[in-house]
Amino acid sequence: MHVRLPLLAAVAIATAAIAPARADPAPASSSHRELNWVPVAGGDSDVGLGVGEVADWARLEPGHPQPFKWRLENGAFITFNIQHGDVIVPFQDYYFLLTWMDLGPGRVRLDVRPAFTDERTLKYYGIGNASQLPPPTVDIRDTEYRRIHPTLLVEARANLGGHWFALLGNVYTQNWVSVPATSLLARDRDFGTPEVKSFMRGFEPHAVDLIELALQYDSRDSEIITRRGMFHFLEARLSPAVPGWLPYPYVQLDATAQFYTTPIPRWLTIAWRGVADIMMGDPPTYELARFDETPALGGGKAVRGVPAQRYYGKVKLFQNLEARSELYPFKLGSKSLVLGVAAFLDGGRSWTEISRAHPDLDGTGWGLKYGVGGGLRLQEGQTFVVRADVAWSPDARPVGAYFAAGEIF
Repeated sequence: MHVRLPLLAAVAIATAAIAPARADPAPASSSHRELNWVPVAGGDSDVGLGVGEVADWARLEPGHPQPFKWRLENGAFITFNIQHGDVIVPFQDYYFLLTWMDLGPGRVRLDVRPAFTDERTLKYYGIGNASQLPPPTVDIRDTEYRRIHPTLLVEARANLGGHWFALLGNVYTQNWVSVPATSLLARDRDFGTPEVKSFMRGFEPHAVDLIELALQYDSRDSEIITRRGMFHFLEARLSPAVPGWLPYPYVQLDATAQFYTTPIPRWLTIAWRGVADIMMGDPPTYELARFDETPALGGGKAVRGVPAQRYYGKVKLFQNLEARSELYPFKLGSKSLVLGVAAFLDGGRSWTEISRAHPDLDGTGWGLKYGVGGGLRLQEGQTFVVRADVAWSPDARPVGAYFAAGEIF
């Protein structure tokens, strides 16, 4: 789950007393199950005050590189806010993620993720990297629109030999988009320039079905708490057109490179990620602010500090550089935990499309959007970590803060 939260109000782990722990707890010598659960609460000016939980249940197997045989993750978050005297629910997100390793003779990994998300206050300020914020006199409701979208993701990853993998998957999403008649998005949709209106689509109820094909190189020591290795992939997503059902044909190409190294064991891990996301064809407008089912050039999974949905374009390039340190191992009841810290620098840029230049929408020059900051990490067991980050950016008002399950990458 990823939720933008400038105020982290509470994090609790329901167990017993605290006792000292070894710096490197010895793993269990036999297969066993591990259950982790963290209730959370927080809020910000966009999504209000909220409560939720993140949890996982896994079967651990000593010597397995993940190090689990299967893992069931669950997350739920709901927020409340008061807008012009009315109580609203700006954000709801509920999901399960089942991961099963080494199925069949081909050692196939299967991921199944049903989810339901209701985003009532998605932001829109304009198309392009040079879009400007409206004057303070504009009602905040006129910068917002709503999208409800249940999603089912199914992915299978097969080992091709060594660290090479092939992935085949499908992501089906049903969408209901509501755009207020006085909003900036409705203005651009109905009265924008021909250039802007060419990016306006996806406002009626519709479905999108993405067929995924990817080639991956994965040498990470763990995909949950990564200290060494690499993870690179090339992915193509195809959205076919089916009249009356799937109205938006487009292709999405992604290239990602991730490197991890630990020059000082426990005390310093350096992690770097570079991402290129390119869309061609006719994606719905809301997809222009996203990559990989999450906000791009903003929010808690891409360029922290920049507000989510701040920049819309078919092309996004960004990078993340993090330094992570594990400071204090301890025990809470029977659970082994590690408290850590991280510092990071994120940056990137978007363009409206790759096939032609739009300097009036994207500007000229570097146009770099960036955020710098740090945060806390809490590792519970071998398969669970939560993070709380605070980031400053020229786009932040005044800072962005994030609480989420899992590292950003």
